[in-house]
Amino acid sequence: MVFEKDPTSLYQIYPTTVAVIGARYGDELNFMAAAWHTLLSFNPPIFGVSISPKRYTHDLLMKSGEFTASFLGHGHAELVEKLGRTSGSKINKVLEYGLELLEPRVVKVPGIGNAVAVYECRVLESRSYGDHTFFVGRIVGLHYDPRAFDEVGRPAYDPVLYLGKDVYVKIDRSRTIEFDPEKFRK
Repeated sequence: MVFEKDPTSLYQIYPTTVAVIGARYGDELNFMAAAWHTLLSFNPPIFGVSISPKRYTHDLLMKSGEFTASFLGHGHAELVEKLGRTSGSKINKVLEYGLELLEPRVVKVPGIGNAVAVYECRVLESRSYGDHTFFVGRIVGLHYDPRAFDEVGRPAYDPVLYLGKDVYVKIDRSRTIEFDPEKFRK
């Protein structure tokens, strides 16, 4: 086994869905793409995202203590790439990319209007790990399009899946493997 010290070699976790993280403080609003995120708990619903302090969104989130996480379909991969590669400190991404916004119900941060799902989160904790801050947020609001999910809640849409280094992929549903959970219970 080879151990690489080069952090750019840490692509074993991909592909992964991308969340578009929204943050607002006062009149400042920004959205960024984040591939490093995860659900942490169902009850209560808790979501975490890792953001570099170099990102404009990081400062807004630190000041406001709330954020949204929007999940888009694969047809929006180019938008996700733009949101991840441009800085809100230099451009107004809402105006520049003509973002349609989803009005929040609980927090003050909008989501992306054409998302299939949006989490509204309040920060419970933030902690630095290496070169990123991990924000843990309680999901206090949820918006979703029920047509984008099957009868048991699995995605029935093609999510934006990031393969790493500016490459996105689609799910090939013809290669899906489904298991009978009873077969493996002991």
